[in-house]
Amino acid sequence: MVFSTNGIITNEKNEVLLILRRDSRTWAPAGGGLDFGELPPDGAEREVFEETGLNVKAHQLVGVYFWPNRGEPFLTFSFRCVIQGGDLTTSWETPQVRYFPINRLPWLLLPFHHKRVTNGIDHAARSPYWGVQHMKWYEALGVQLIRRVWKPYRKLWFLMHRGVKFVGEYERWVAGAFVVVRNEAGGVLWVKRTDMDFWNLPGGGGHDDEPPWETAVRETYEETGLHVNLTDLSGVYLYDDKRHVIFVFTAVIESGQLTTGSKSAAFAYFAPGHEPENVFCQHVERAADACYPRDGTVFRFQNSGTDVNEEAVQLISS
Repeated sequence: MVFSTNGIITNEKNEVLLILRRDSRTWAPAGGGLDFGELPPDGAEREVFEETGLNVKAHQLVGVYFWPNRGEPFLTFSFRCVIQGGDLTTSWETPQVRYFPINRLPWLLLPFHHKRVTNGIDHAARSPYWGVQHMKWYEALGVQLIRRVWKPYRKLWFLMHRGVKFVGEYERWVAGAFVVVRNEAGGVLWVKRTDMDFWNLPGGGGHDDEPPWETAVRETYEETGLHVNLTDLSGVYLYDDKRHVIFVFTAVIESGQLTTGSKSAAFAYFAPGHEPENVFCQHVERAADACYPRDGTVFRFQNSGTDVNEEAVQLISS
């Protein structure tokens, strides 16, 4: 799966900033692929600077969009950004950069980009929107032309004119998803694994063509027998040594009954900060982020090992 970011930026006239893409000759919000070793907000800020010359702060996640592109699915984090400095300028990738009135967006703004822009401007909730986007036939055709014609040309151009290989291939990521379900007393639901003596939050790894919110619902049902309704994206976590992205959603139970199976030996509700010792420390931190007050979705790096995470301990005790 490919992960990307974009930034929704408006000026004092409530006009939205768009870039003209050199590859497709269409308008779009500034953005691009997520690099290994950076969090999605950092990726959005970097891409905006590279394509517009502006230094921005990605202060709110407003949308997560999944595009089930055949053979190369994309997931995009869309942020509302605030300008902190810099000068508006073009780049090799963006021959034009300009503001447009929101009610007069350019006709060469593709429908899926149009939705991201309008959603980002209109979004008022603390929790982000998430959903699947399907391209029109002409959008899909354009993507194939870019992949099969433009990208090879761009690589050749860089090699001939700059004497270097073009480093522009997207990173490939593996996604997983977990849920935080609480009972009336505020306890968090934990699952005792069957393959080891450890507790973790309900959830697991996703399929490459599956958006993370569907992974969260499916894995929760497979492990617990519960049908849940997702209410918020509380956190997104990247391992510092792997190309893994973990999504954590808060959820409420719609139906079903706790049932053990091949993945789950037992269930228990633990109050935040009172989990047993044999829990994955990364899950303790994720549960704490979901249970305690926060300003929007949390983005963190986590270690892929099982050592105690001091940051999680401090977060729970504070």
